Amino acid sequence: MRNLSEAILVRMGKLHLYLRHRGTEEAQQELDRKYEGQYRNAGLVLLFDLFMALAVVVVVAVLAGILYLVLS
Repeated sequence: MRNLSEAILVRMGKLHLYLRHRGTEEAQQELDRKYEGQYRNAGLVLLFDLFMALAVVVVVAVLAGILYLVLS
């Protein structure tokens, strides 16, 4: 299971970097500078960003629901 999760994170990190930076040299520089040279770290950062975005959407939806119920 651990190898599968690491493989998924590595794949996500590679895909994210190479889609974001079209040139392989730019992607490699960012990988070295921001993610300590590991695609796994890039995948983890992307995963945490997605979870944070989802959390913000949930909080806004809950607040909107509460306001709707209180004001109606």
